Amino acid sequence: MTQYIAHRGVHDVFTENTLDAFQRALDLGFQAIELDVHVTADGICVVHHDESVITPKVALSIRGTYFDTLHAAAPLLPRLDEVLDLVAGKAHVHVELKNRDVEKELANVLRATRADASVHSFDHEVVLRMKRFLPQLRTGILQTSRLVDSVHALKAAEATDLWQWHEFVDRALIEEVAGGGGTVIAWTVNTPSEWRVLDDLGVAGICTDLPISPTLASVQSSHHRGPSLDANT
Repeated sequence: MTQYIAHRGVHDVFTENTLDAFQRALDLGFQAIELDVHVTADGICVVHHDESVITPKVALSIRGTYFDTLHAAAPLLPRLDEVLDLVAGKAHVHVELKNRDVEKELANVLRATRADASVHSFDHEVVLRMKRFLPQLRTGILQTSRLVDSVHALKAAEATDLWQWHEFVDRALIEEVAGGGGTVIAWTVNTPSEWRVLDDLGVAGICTDLPISPTLASVQSSHHRGPSLDANT
């Protein structure tokens, strides 16, 4: 069954990557959320997309600023452990690690949580290093392009999930990755018709910004089945 993943939570009403956005994703029935992690100067894992927190008055580097200072400037900025506590037992958490040399701090948070979580990154070396800290951790690599040998890239990073930009996902890729013991997660997919095509192809996950219930969209699309993409599309 395809897992529907709320990209940075559901942020039609609330700010992305905030507790409210993640709670809205749970309320809509998403099976998973995706979020971005940086680490502060005092070693706190925080959930934010960019490397800096920008407010009308100030721009603060996350890596170079203590958490209390960041939180005072941006009260909605959550710690990763807060998000994990919120979703534990309700949804899977896909953590995108945005920086190098913070793997130890992230591993410490993940060891302490009861939430079901995995880690992925565009930096495949970071993914490999996360496995050194947490050998049982499920990991993935992000790709924007279609590699000649995606299975080799997964194995080199000791990863399982191939996070592939959705325009490059087809049946041939899914079968290739499955043959190597991996799965394909398509990102970022923002129309129900694309959901249906990728679901039919058999992707493991669909990451989306759409603020609609995956269950409702699945029921609606089942009445409008059309041709699916294949390797020759």
